[in-house]
Amino acid sequence: MSVLFISSSFFGYATHIKKELEKRFENVLWYEDRPSTSFLGKVKTRLLPSIAEKMAFRYFKRIADENRDKKVREVFVIKGESLSVESIKYLRKVFPDAIFRLYFWDGYKNMPSSSFAKVDYFDVALSFDPVDVKNDSRLKYRPLFFIRDYQNDRPVTPDIDLLFVGTAHTDRYKIVKKIDESLAGSGVNFHKVLYCPSRIIYWARRVFDPSFWSVKKDDFIFKPISHKELSGLMSRAGAILDIERTAQTGFTMRTLEILGSARKLITTNPSVLGASFYDPKNVLAIDRKNPAIPKDFLRSPRIDVDKAIIAYYSIAAWADEIFGALPKIRAKLPEQQVPTLVD
Repeated sequence: MSVLFISSSFFGYATHIKKELEKRFENVLWYEDRPSTSFLGKVKTRLLPSIAEKMAFRYFKRIADENRDKKVREVFVIKGESLSVESIKYLRKVFPDAIFRLYFWDGYKNMPSSSFAKVDYFDVALSFDPVDVKNDSRLKYRPLFFIRDYQNDRPVTPDIDLLFVGTAHTDRYKIVKKIDESLAGSGVNFHKVLYCPSRIIYWARRVFDPSFWSVKKDDFIFKPISHKELSGLMSRAGAILDIERTAQTGFTMRTLEILGSARKLITTNPSVLGASFYDPKNVLAIDRKNPAIPKDFLRSPRIDVDKAIIAYYSIAAWADEIFGALPKIRAKLPEQQVPTLVD
């Protein structure tokens, strides 16, 4: 039995998902969720939607035609930003017996408006965003996951008090800078790794974004670090900072990697206060406009989290839940387990 898996590579996570799917299916047919993954290709998708949609339809039509004899019984799409309703209809025509599953690892507010309409064409639809799930009864809640690289079975003594590693999107740099300034002279070792996906983006923000006018090029890296390197850094940190996009309420991948790494979490996402793993000794929610990190939180010991809770956020449990969810056209979906939202 084959599964057609459509997803962006997204920092290599799709490779790990593919490995999980290979434990469940004889054949995993993985394709990028857009015709071009280059920077210019992504710009075209956002700025020239009509042209990009035609290119995307031809791309997905070719994928369907190439695999029509592969006994595809599952079609699994993650986000599918370039996948139009017409493309989905064509896939369903070619694979009439397949179960179509959709997972959003982004929020509606951060995706094209067409994302909402796509849900009707899937048998099972899940999202990592609790607000979207609350407002759209078609969605089932399922948080993201951490991969095995971040399972910290042998914690080491930290030599970094606070760590931040992330893409310098939206207001992240501004928040990191405020925290850095607030910790100046405190003796706290704050290690920062800011990633910019393109030098073009860097220089554009230097010109048009006032928060970037004072930055230095040396403050950024332009090549993403590997999961091995990142997990090594995280194992050396006592606490790790995560800053979600303002348009999202779901737990980021980093949040759950921190959980798997057995490190303290500092986050600007208030949804974490309703999480199953929340404990004020391990998790600190800060105000993104006025971020303040008490030294007592950094210096106090972390307590262990129930192993069953940690296991729930593993990539294996994530895949089990997605493919264990029965299609809505054949059975009622399981009860949604959404964290309590905290304003």
